[in-house]
Amino acid sequence: MKYLKRLFLPILLSLSLLSGCAVNKSSVGGFNLVSVSEEKELGDKFAVEVEKQHPVVRDPEVQAYIDGVGRRLLTGVRKQDFPFTFQVVRDDSVNAFAIPGGHTYVNTGLLKAAASETELAAVMAHEMNHVVARHSTRQMTQQYGYSLITSLLLGGQGGELSKIAADLFGKAGGMYYSREMESQADYLGVETMYKAGYNPEGMVSFFKKLDAAEERQPGKIAKYFSSHPETVDRIKDIQQEISKLPAKNWLPDSTPEFARVKAKVKNL
Repeated sequence: MKYLKRLFLPILLSLSLLSGCAVNKSSVGGFNLVSVSEEKELGDKFAVEVEKQHPVVRDPEVQAYIDGVGRRLLTGVRKQDFPFTFQVVRDDSVNAFAIPGGHTYVNTGLLKAAASETELAAVMAHEMNHVVARHSTRQMTQQYGYSLITSLLLGGQGGELSKIAADLFGKAGGMYYSREMESQADYLGVETMYKAGYNPEGMVSFFKKLDAAEERQPGKIAKYFSSHPETVDRIKDIQQEISKLPAKNWLPDSTPEFARVKAKVKNL
């Protein structure tokens, strides 16, 4: 089997590069040179490096809260190939990010900026669905090549793992997904919120807030939108998907736990 993989790998890689990042937003399948087990192993290695670069908030209440929101969202995802984890990191940029294998990080800046648990859940749902659809390893294969990923899994390349982790997930980094991938993460994020009981309108309200902040202070959050579809079109597409959903009773827009955690991170 390993011989066959080596034999056909150049052909498969060529096909993947020719097809680009073609994405069917309603399907989480797709061609991926990296296996699920390899992605999990790669994610575990990246997590070690990420947590060296992003100080993790060790407050038990903050950790328990973010884990609870993440676990609730997991009830609405299409599939769970990976054992997701959820942590808060000290970083005032308004963002969250998920790395291969399901390790999901919420910046303190996002908790400070979100007006409600629903808005927080919207960003987390979007990032989690990059993992569900396995966008990270597809994008990394195109950006760095499968041979480098294989080397990282085998423990080679010296400090290359640390460098790539800094480039992709460091304070100045961030995974740049194709517009199709970002649109799919929005689409699946709406679905996840709906199934988990969160009102997906929270995604609309938060993205409008980010768009307004960018207009007031250009460049402040440009990185978040730099590879995303145009914000106006993105919000329009999200609203269109929400309009197709049957009426439903939602969880409370916010909770006392959210207010307590938000107050705590303001002092960090």
